[in-house]
Amino acid sequence: MDFALYRLIAAQHGVFSTSQALDHCTDAEVRSLVRTGRWRRSPWRGVLLDGELPDSPVLLLRAAALAVGGDLVACHSTAASVWGFDVLGDRTLHFLGPPQLVNRRLPGVQVHPSSLGTDDAVLVGGVWRTPPARTACDVVRTTAPIDGLATLDAALRAGACTREQLAAAAADQAGLRQVIRLRELVPVADAAAESPMESRMRWRFLDAGLPAPRLQVRLVGAGRRHFLDMGWEEQSVGAEFDGLEAHMTREQLDADRSRHNWVTAHRWTLLHFTASDVYRRHVAMVARTARALGVPFRPRS
Repeated sequence: MDFALYRLIAAQHGVFSTSQALDHCTDAEVRSLVRTGRWRRSPWRGVLLDGELPDSPVLLLRAAALAVGGDLVACHSTAASVWGFDVLGDRTLHFLGPPQLVNRRLPGVQVHPSSLGTDDAVLVGGVWRTPPARTACDVVRTTAPIDGLATLDAALRAGACTREQLAAAAADQAGLRQVIRLRELVPVADAAAESPMESRMRWRFLDAGLPAPRLQVRLVGAGRRHFLDMGWEEQSVGAEFDGLEAHMTREQLDADRSRHNWVTAHRWTLLHFTASDVYRRHVAMVARTARALGVPFRPRS
């Protein structure tokens, strides 16, 4: 095989088109290399992968960008995923691209226009992507409000950017839709949030006008130490998000009940909520928390 093809594949980080391969070898050779596993097919017709490279999100992005064609920049939840702070799990790959490619669709791929351009794009691992702070702000503006704070918290926790960088990126997006909502969330974003669902629960409290809780409240006494997901120390009220994984075994359940009893014995009110509370019973969840705090709460009509 022409060594120039190997150099091309290496330069493109293991992703190449069938037409590029056919410039250097026959159709029968291409089929043979795919059959033996030296090469493998990507999810998109006409794009091949180096068979020695393991599957990864970044490799998939390279293949998708080659399939669509043009100068593409990973954006929105796709960029958040490769930066390490995606909370949406959107399987569609999102890119910013030139006007002629906007709204062009391949299976699992969408290309968007960009009001801000792509001059700030960062090249990492052969994939152009929007910078972390801009990425987080884009996600907040274009997704459901309940996911906004979770995205900002996750970006800070991952170390992808700082709150100052988020504020600067939000300022750069002046005039874009939902930027006011974004600017309200940046000051309350917190790297101490340990899960997206904790962030979503906290957003429910803030959106309802409750005082902002402190995260990872530390309680110490009698040789024991515990951390609460969030709490209001002045009122000695804590709120915990309970996911399914928190009570999967008898040992976990025993430890959880022991912890709860210890916290309440130290004159704290400890409230427990689940995903159903956060998503479907949030009015009741906020009302219960407001009563524990002794603050007024009036549900929105």
